[in-house]
Amino acid sequence: MPGGHGVGLQTTVNTVIQALHFKRLLAGALLALSVAACTTGPSFDAINQQALQIRTGCDAQHTAGTIPSNLATEQCASGPIHDLYANAKFGDLDVLEAYQARREAIAAQLDRKAIPPEEAKAQLAQARVEMNSEVQRRQSNRAVSAAAAYSTFPTICNRVGPGTMICN
Repeated sequence: MPGGHGVGLQTTVNTVIQALHFKRLLAGALLALSVAACTTGPSFDAINQQALQIRTGCDAQHTAGTIPSNLATEQCASGPIHDLYANAKFGDLDVLEAYQARREAIAAQLDRKAIPPEEAKAQLAQARVEMNSEVQRRQSNRAVSAAAAYSTFPTICNRVGPGTMICN
């Protein structure tokens, strides 16, 4: 190009493109972090504590003889705990329901003496780990999907002068 303006123009365009690419990566990362925070919704620490208190109350009734079986003890806790999470708009109620069903199945086996108490405790712990892993996996997938959707928005640039572009 005459006067060497082509090199300067190309450098400006490359700089704008690099800045735009960085801006989009940064925006995607920030969105992923904000979505990850949003997908957890309310603080579930207090809700988890309330669920533990519900379960502890049902266990105490079972120990006192008010609730006759392990299965009835699980059923005592399942409804109120489900309602607690549903009212908090927990997004993965199906995972909670599957966990509660598994707890009830383990309790029924314990009542029938099909498994010893130590085995029941191990199975309950494993069920809890699997439930937590599934909830975390889903939250992570939602955050990644939201960030990916945002980062694929089209970029529109307008030329505002010789060698100058403004991009969104």
